[in-house]
Amino acid sequence: MSRGMWILAALLAVIAFATIYQEEFGGGVERPWTACKESMVQQWLSGDCTPREGSRIKIQGQN
Repeated sequence: MSRGMWILAALLAVIAFATIYQEEFGGGVERPWTACKESMVQQWLSGDCTPREGSRIKIQGQN
């Protein structure tokens, strides 16, 4: 393999290792936007969030 391919392979390996480590030991990344039916872009533009079935999230403006 050429030098560029080795660098690319090393970067992909580091990213894969970091992702696995974060999921196993770091508790993962919180993704509160996944509890809504709308996409993240739609939530960002409109501010609306329709909860998915079974999700327990607080929506701003509601009690």
